[in-house]
Amino acid sequence: MRIITTILTAFLLFSPHPCFSDEMGSSPLSDSSYGLEDEIEYLREEFFIVSATKHKQRHREAPAIASVITAEQIRNMGARNLLDILKIVPGIGVSMNTGYNVMGIESRGTKSIYSEKILVMVDGHRVNELLSGGISFAFDDMMVENIKRVEVIRGPGSALHGANAFVAAINVVTKESEDIDGLDIRAGGGSFGTQHYNLQLGKEISDFKIAAFFDYMDANGARLFVGQDAIGQRGRTQDWRNKYDLGLKMSYGDFSFNGRYVNRDWGPYIGVANALNDESKEEFSQLFGEINYKRSVGENFQLLVKAYYDEFHHRQYWEIFSEGAIPGYPNGFIGIPELKNRTLGSEVQVDCFLGDNNTLTLGALYEYRKQYDTKHSTNFNPFTGAPLGSMQNITSWANWQKNEFRKVKALYLQHVWEITPDLEVTSGVRYDKYSDVGDTMNPRAALVWNFLKKGTLKLLFGSAFRAPNFVELYNSSNPAEIGNPDLKPETIKTYEASVGYQFHENLWANATYFHNNIKDAIGRRTTTYENLGRVTVDGVEVEVKVNFENSNYGYANYTWQHPRDSDTGERVPYVSTHKGNVGFNLGLCKYLNLNSNLLVVSSRPLPATSTRPDFDGYKVLDMTLIAKNFYNNLELRASVHNLLDEDYADPDISGAFQGNLPREGISFILEARYKF
Repeated sequence: MRIITTILTAFLLFSPHPCFSDEMGSSPLSDSSYGLEDEIEYLREEFFIVSATKHKQRHREAPAIASVITAEQIRNMGARNLLDILKIVPGIGVSMNTGYNVMGIESRGTKSIYSEKILVMVDGHRVNELLSGGISFAFDDMMVENIKRVEVIRGPGSALHGANAFVAAINVVTKESEDIDGLDIRAGGGSFGTQHYNLQLGKEISDFKIAAFFDYMDANGARLFVGQDAIGQRGRTQDWRNKYDLGLKMSYGDFSFNGRYVNRDWGPYIGVANALNDESKEEFSQLFGEINYKRSVGENFQLLVKAYYDEFHHRQYWEIFSEGAIPGYPNGFIGIPELKNRTLGSEVQVDCFLGDNNTLTLGALYEYRKQYDTKHSTNFNPFTGAPLGSMQNITSWANWQKNEFRKVKALYLQHVWEITPDLEVTSGVRYDKYSDVGDTMNPRAALVWNFLKKGTLKLLFGSAFRAPNFVELYNSSNPAEIGNPDLKPETIKTYEASVGYQFHENLWANATYFHNNIKDAIGRRTTTYENLGRVTVDGVEVEVKVNFENSNYGYANYTWQHPRDSDTGERVPYVSTHKGNVGFNLGLCKYLNLNSNLLVVSSRPLPATSTRPDFDGYKVLDMTLIAKNFYNNLELRASVHNLLDEDYADPDISGAFQGNLPREGISFILEARYKF
């Protein structure tokens, strides 16, 4: 980590003097502004978080180990999507997970194909879909232009948010009408034939507020070289993508509506069987709509009622092996799986304010989740591999998935007790009952002590669960991956201790130790999913932030993690031991802003049965330059990703492919923004 230390030291020593006028104000990215009453609201937003308790709370006092990334940070760093944001967060990793183009998010030494152990929410609405339990199909490359802030809670969150908040919960808070306040237009393009267009509108008319956006992205992909695929071919990946994304938020009085629709098509990367081909296409769409009613009842009670609807459509045209690669298949070895998921849900939450020092939250939730219209067409027999002579619908005798449903009922209770102005205790519990996999109860407890006015100590305990997804329960007609309807939820207990201290008005540091005990982990020893056993993870996260006036700030973080099989003591494969970031933002003058981040990841071990050496680590440097204030409301941004053109790859964590999954080299994107 010597390079991280060197860069951060250089930033501290040679940070330029501000060339902004005083009227520009100070940066909102410093903990030194904590508690200053004269800070305007948008400058204070970074220091508030909602997802830790479902109430707006100062980040420093929240009963969770959390990071908050603001809209200004996102803009400065040139983030292209949600994954670009998450990779700078301590304890969080981003990687290509399989040869069929599944990007994944890992947290605290826990990594899975579809990131189903991490809950992702948009404005508090979960977007994890039913099939995989994750966000890999529609929301992993979520557009960032309409994001107000991203809240990342590292650690269990099931006591408040239910399933999938296993090792992390991510809440993407989008912009309101007042944040946009007019018309915001952006257009850009760059490497690999990338085109990106974004339109946002925010308007207030009396008590009616509306915020809407449209985002379109199209890219040919990096076309990365693959030296050898699963059947010995050489060639290039098919990683093109096309996506459009629409959102609408409205409010009037006590009522509000939030809706979103994402439609995404993309190439197979290498392919579902890790064999290069040029005809496969993955098609997904996902939408949700949520109506909220929020009202104060007297001075001591607040009522929140939600009703929501979710829909997820999945269709994949797989050219599993290309033309002529398999004898008897001159037109290719082809499979077309399809399905739809739907969720209908409602939630009632009551907040009781018991004096100045106690807040009691009670909630109840009901969801009906349905998987339907499952279909399967192929030109081969999935049990024998024999040719069928033509494309045929085999749904009636060899469907890949089942039409199934799941009912979820939940009750939760949380108590926040401010014992003294410097000491607060949070406790809570949630009970979930699933119609298909049973019930579970998950408690939490947290003590937050603000000592010596500049220090914060957090002692936390929480448990969480992850219900089996429908791939694990019902996959069929695939000899390599068979579902098991008898699976139990996997569970985790986490212990955390964290201490943070503000050494100077411009310097803040934090260190966290965590210990995870995972039981009934779900996976496959051979072909059928099962509850495998126990995993233990110990880790340390260290963060340092420095802040100067006028958009000059820097940060560094380091994560050490040690996941191991509790029964054998063997190191869990595919997870790096060390990960770190160092970055800075320099307001060079009134017209220019420079931002840079260096990500360093250590080597990743392969399974003990593998004869290959550990997968190499890598370092990726990104840099963004923004030009502004030179002509009306026009802003220009130029970003270079992987500036050093690092040649690196990820392993296929499914174990199905022994080759490398190459990652893209240097790329750039240029963007113009104008606000009316």
